[in-house]
Amino acid sequence: MAISSRFVALGFFLVVLPQTPVSIPVAPFSSINLPDGGHVIVRESPTQRVTLIQGNRDLTRIEVTDRGMLMIVDNCDTKCPRGYELEVEILTPRVASLAISNGGWIRTVGSFSGQSELSARVAHGGTIDARSMLVDNVNAAVEQGGRIFTSPRTSLTANVYQGGVVLYWGNPRVQRSIRKGGVVQKGTAAEFAVPLEEAAAVVEPVHSIRSKH
Repeated sequence: MAISSRFVALGFFLVVLPQTPVSIPVAPFSSINLPDGGHVIVRESPTQRVTLIQGNRDLTRIEVTDRGMLMIVDNCDTKCPRGYELEVEILTPRVASLAISNGGWIRTVGSFSGQSELSARVAHGGTIDARSMLVDNVNAAVEQGGRIFTSPRTSLTANVYQGGVVLYWGNPRVQRSIRKGGVVQKGTAAEFAVPLEEAAAVVEPVHSIRSKH
């Protein structure tokens, strides 16, 4: 497999050299899925654009499915080399759903004004930080570990199975289902201001109890 000159393989490790962001041409999309981990920043913008900030197109496939889902997946023969880091910036006026699995994070920047619905799903670890999105109704699901941070204005439907955290702000109507451990709880004003990079140390231990609901 060809490796870009910006990536130098050393045994099972990969040394990542500085790179110039690369614009990735894609079809129109309405949702984002990151099933193999990595870092994705989603910014509000009048037009859609996808930029590979860090990573390699030989090792990561970015494409839109027939249903309008932007997929960002591993393209490694077996598994990506140790040290491989992926960061993608996505510009879009709206996004209907965000999904992540197996670690990493998706973070929104911008209010995405006028959006009525958002679906957020995390499985087997990872974080969706949608605190900046002023969405009316949010459907949040965490399965076997992971976190969702959200600020629904009207309603929140939260499902947690076998561990995970849904932390919300505001005063939405909340419907929750927690099976075999997990947390669905309102965050504080102080926690809302905590950067995502510090949230693992600050937010999660505060809400480590299990809900009886």
